[in-house]
Amino acid sequence: MGIASSMRDLAQNIASSHEDRTKTVAKVKVEASQMIKGFQASRKELKAELKEFSAAWQGLTGGKSKIK
Repeated sequence: MGIASSMRDLAQNIASSHEDRTKTVAKVKVEASQMIKGFQASRKELKAELKEFSAAWQGLTGGKSKIK
């Protein structure tokens, strides 16, 4: 009966480990999604700021602004 109980414990450990990995992967996916959204927001802010600086530079140099 020692083998049967060892096999049962092994199966329970495998199932428990799978649940733990699944929860961890779900957390990582949520964190990654939040980070990506933050990066996108930062990129949009930087884009607007660069457009503003470029327009100001074009005004100082007398060049035409070609920013879309």
